[in-house]
Amino acid sequence: MFQLPNSWNLTNRINEAKTESFQTWADSTRYLSDQARTDNVIRVLSFPEVSPSGTIDMIKEFDYTHAKQGAGETPATNENFASGSFDMGTTAYTEAEGDTYNQYDVSGASSISGSIQTFTSGYPKTNDTGDTDNTGDATDAVSYAVNYAAAAWNDTDVEQGCIHNNSSPVSATKLLSVFSFTSFAKTSSDTLKVFVNHAFENQ
Repeated sequence: MFQLPNSWNLTNRINEAKTESFQTWADSTRYLSDQARTDNVIRVLSFPEVSPSGTIDMIKEFDYTHAKQGAGETPATNENFASGSFDMGTTAYTEAEGDTYNQYDVSGASSISGSIQTFTSGYPKTNDTGDTDNTGDATDAVSYAVNYAAAAWNDTDVEQGCIHNNSSPVSATKLLSVFSFTSFAKTSSDTLKVFVNHAFENQ
């Protein structure tokens, strides 16, 4: 008959397994916490794909970047970002703190026609637990979101985006945030979500 050594203890092994499981979970949540602050812009492109059985499934493609510019503290004309619009563009550039729409819309040809769209209903909000695609949500972050329908617009080279508060922006329009993407295409069959999460430090 097989006899376990005296040094082997079932209670100790169970406790070790629990500790290892907790540490694995803690490591993953630390990663997500860091991601929420460094990769605070999330792009979710959904596109149709035909399976071998012939059914059409929507596949989600995630990409992460970060915002580089914030608005002033006292809202003035076109600065009240409790309501506002996302704006997607081509020709990404190096963003700077004091930029206005003049720098974003490079040579007046970067903003993609049809992409100026107001925030998704209910945004901005904190602790965005309502949409599982927003992997950067947090209790100490304000989340902004836009949902583009497949027919809203399409472009073969999407490289940047911004948030402003002007349905017809001009050169001096102020920006809440600007962000650059790894170039991707949005076709007329694709939907697109973009989330921007502004985290508060030391909370």
